[in-house]
Amino acid sequence: MSVHPFFRSAVLAASRVLCALTPLLAPAAQAAPALAGCELFPPGAIFSQRIDDVQRFPPHARSTAWLGSIGPGRKLHADWGRTVDPLQTERYYGIPVNVVDGTPATTRWPLVSHGIQDVRDSNGQGVPAESDCAVGDQGTPAILRGCDGVIPTRRRFPYPLDALLKAERGACNDPATCGDRHVLVLEQGACRLWESYFSYQVNGRWSAYATAAWDLKSMEMRPDGWTSADAAGLPILPLLARIDEVEAGVIPHALRVTFRDAVLDRRHTWPASHSAGTTRADGIPFGALLRLRADFDIPFWWTAQAKVLARAMQKYGLYVADIGSDFFVQGDPDERWNPLTVWQIQHMKLNDFEFVDIGAITRHPRFNPRSYQAAW
Repeated sequence: MSVHPFFRSAVLAASRVLCALTPLLAPAAQAAPALAGCELFPPGAIFSQRIDDVQRFPPHARSTAWLGSIGPGRKLHADWGRTVDPLQTERYYGIPVNVVDGTPATTRWPLVSHGIQDVRDSNGQGVPAESDCAVGDQGTPAILRGCDGVIPTRRRFPYPLDALLKAERGACNDPATCGDRHVLVLEQGACRLWESYFSYQVNGRWSAYATAAWDLKSMEMRPDGWTSADAAGLPILPLLARIDEVEAGVIPHALRVTFRDAVLDRRHTWPASHSAGTTRADGIPFGALLRLRADFDIPFWWTAQAKVLARAMQKYGLYVADIGSDFFVQGDPDERWNPLTVWQIQHMKLNDFEFVDIGAITRHPRFNPRSYQAAW
C-alpha cells in the first residue's frame, strides 16, 4: 500500500524530533527501595537509578588515573560481620539501623550537644551550624536546619531507648577508642531519616559531632557545604548493603564505599554536598560513582547473596561517601550473612571497576543540583 508523501514527510519529521530529544530523556524511574513501610526517597532519586548503560553512562575521563592512585590490585573489603550481640564490641562490625515510631515506647527524643572533648578534636567542638535538630514540644518534632540557631536546651534527636539502641561498634562508648560510632534512625510513619556521627552518651547525656535529617518523601538535599554523618554529606542508610534486601534477591540501589584521605580530593561532586580531609589536586571527589564493569563475569558458583551484591554494583554502583580504609563497602551486621559470600566478593579487585560519568543526568535541562532527582 502506498503512503501519501505528506504523511511520509510528517512521520520522518516526527522521528527526527524524537531522535533529537532522546539524549535529554532519562529512563523511567525504578521502584524505590523501602524499609519499615517507608520509601528511602522517591523512585526518581539518584541512589536508585541504574547506571549500567555504558553508552549513556561511559567511564569517567579520570577513571584510570583515580584507580591508579589507589592501586588497581586493591581487593574489596566487606565492612560488616555476623555478630549481632552489641556487647561483643571487638567482633561487632557494620552499621546497624534503628527503626522507631517516635513514641515513648521506642524513642527518647533526648537533648543532644554537638562536640565532645576527645583525642581527635582538641577543642571539643562539633558542627552545630551544619547539623539538624528536632525541635518542638507538642506533637511530632520538626526538623530544623542549623542547630546553632536553637538554644542548647532545645536541641533534640530521636535516639532510641537505651535497651533498643543499635550503634556502630555496638556497646562501645569510649570516645577515645570507639571511632566514628554512627547511629542511624528511621522514624517509621513520619518516614524521616536521622543520622549522627561520633555519637556517645557521656554521663547519661548524648553528644555527637554532627546530626543530620532527611524527609524521605522529599528529594530535597541538605545545604551545599554541609557535612552529615559522613564526609560527603550523603545519607548512609539508603546506601547500605542490607541483609533483608540481599535475602529477598535484589538490592535496588547503589552502595557506599570509602577510600583513604590521601587519594581523595577536597572537592565534592553531586550528589555529595560536602568534602573533607587534606587537599589533593585531581584526587577522587566525594560523591564520585564507582561501578563494577559490565565485562566482569559473576561466577555461577558464587552464593546467591554474593551474586545479588555484585549485580547491585554493576547496575547502581557505589558512591564515594567517606574517608576510611581503601575500598571498604559498608553493610549491616547480621547473623544471616553467609561467610562464603564475604570471602567471594572480597576476591573482586579495583581493576574490575571503573568510575562513571553521570553527565547524562547533570546536563539534563531539568537537573537541579540541590535535589536528588535523577529521572524525569
